[in-house]
Amino acid sequence: MARKVAWPSSNWDPWLLGIWAVAWELAGRLLFPNWDVSYAIYGARFWMDRGSAWMNVWPGMDFLLGQLANMFGEPEAAVSLVGITLNLGATLIVWAIGKRLGLDRIIAISAALATGLWFKPPLGGWVGDHLSFGVALMPALLLALQRGNWNRWLGLISGACLTYGLTLKLNNSAPGLLISGIWIIAFLLNKNKFQKPEARNLASELGWIIIGAGVTAVLFSVLIPITGGLYPKIIDTYSLVINSKAANQAEWQKLFMLPLQINIQEAIKEQQKGVLIFMPVVVAFWLAMLSNAWRIYKKPSNCDCEFTSILLLVSSAFVGLSLGRGLTHRLFLLPAGLIFSIGHQPWPIRWRRLGALAILGYLLACWLSFAWIQRNAERQGGYNSRLILADSNQKNICIDLSQTQTIGKTQCWSSSEVADQFAGLVDVQMIANELGISFRNQAIGEGDLREKWNWRQGTKEGRSAWTKEQVKTINNLKLPYLIERLSLTDAELENPQYAEFKEARLKQRAQLAKELGATEIGRIGSATLWRTRWGTKSP
Repeated sequence: MARKVAWPSSNWDPWLLGIWAVAWELAGRLLFPNWDVSYAIYGARFWMDRGSAWMNVWPGMDFLLGQLANMFGEPEAAVSLVGITLNLGATLIVWAIGKRLGLDRIIAISAALATGLWFKPPLGGWVGDHLSFGVALMPALLLALQRGNWNRWLGLISGACLTYGLTLKLNNSAPGLLISGIWIIAFLLNKNKFQKPEARNLASELGWIIIGAGVTAVLFSVLIPITGGLYPKIIDTYSLVINSKAANQAEWQKLFMLPLQINIQEAIKEQQKGVLIFMPVVVAFWLAMLSNAWRIYKKPSNCDCEFTSILLLVSSAFVGLSLGRGLTHRLFLLPAGLIFSIGHQPWPIRWRRLGALAILGYLLACWLSFAWIQRNAERQGGYNSRLILADSNQKNICIDLSQTQTIGKTQCWSSSEVADQFAGLVDVQMIANELGISFRNQAIGEGDLREKWNWRQGTKEGRSAWTKEQVKTINNLKLPYLIERLSLTDAELENPQYAEFKEARLKQRAQLAKELGATEIGRIGSATLWRTRWGTKSP
């Protein structure tokens, strides 16, 4: 007798979804290595070598990756494992919320599968945006998972997420935390039929949040040692960022291009197929928002699913406003929000299932199309985040000295020699990553925040102060070689936010070389190698 084909038991759902999430995250690393992952890897290496953060704009990320790098002995393993954990966690949380909301099994699974496709994989290694988003949205997601049942543990976790979120990328975590707070208040008010909470209960709930925030703040202030204090330093750093050109990434005009910042007119005119393929997401977003808002208005007493759908949709759209990346990096949990929006539509169950599966199929087709186009893009040195455990560090670097000598000759330095003798300034982290080192001259927390992020460094006085500080450090360490990339690349010159600094950068480099008594001796990719006054004149 023929056996009927049946779905696996529901007990298998989280395990199969977990395998799906991990598989697609690894596939994303194979196909979409992103240049910015070099910063994450360098930050982890810097923590291994120095025991503190490299970047004051995300010291919490350097701390997490650095601790994992110490544990596994490999920064790229830390980056890969955090990426896998983020995608796995988001996928399972979406599935669990769908199950608690009473959604049909196929619809809940479809939302989780869509999350596994798009929450992390397209970034291919860069984890800062999604880590910040996940931490900021965690209080709201946990409340949705508990169907609005607030308790002291959720208060403690919310406080911890608040103070940890402040140590991550604030352009993601700050709007995420704001959305979490607004949504939690609105959800609880609606749940309690807008009854005024008792002052004692409100004070108790706020107290647990404050305790969670305070304990976490003290803990991280101890774990992340930065001169001047962790949180004061973060405040100082972002006071510079707010007045810099980086703040332009959150222009109010972008509100008219929600949810993915698509310029429809430009995309159609220039036939941008990689943009136009996502137009259905934009249309579906607005239809889902209107549908959920209408259902809440008509039946406010039983709308947990609609509230949760709006959380996933709005958080993804608004956090992406200040994110200076491509539209595929801005999806976050938006796909899950679209599928959740179908879950309680007044349609026959078969039509709701077909709708969820249709969205999932479309998103899978988009992923595969994007993969085919981008499969060979951005494959550069300095990281190999396509592997969980990478051991591809080259042992030395060599340059041709023929351009600086009458008789051509190649000189090589081992990775240990580079670590001991080279100063590294401005966008040379990929070279250090290839060698498995960090540069001794770089100060804790300083990173590579230049004109776009630090308005002071865009001024004549700021450039002079930066140059003097670097010269002082290099001379104190008596480093014989300097490698830098102060000159802008062709790609950067196409961006007006960078291009206006072209001449000033070249003057800054000339002044740096003059004060160090440095002579240009070669190039490594787009970076320039100099011999300082502390180096010998012959190789």
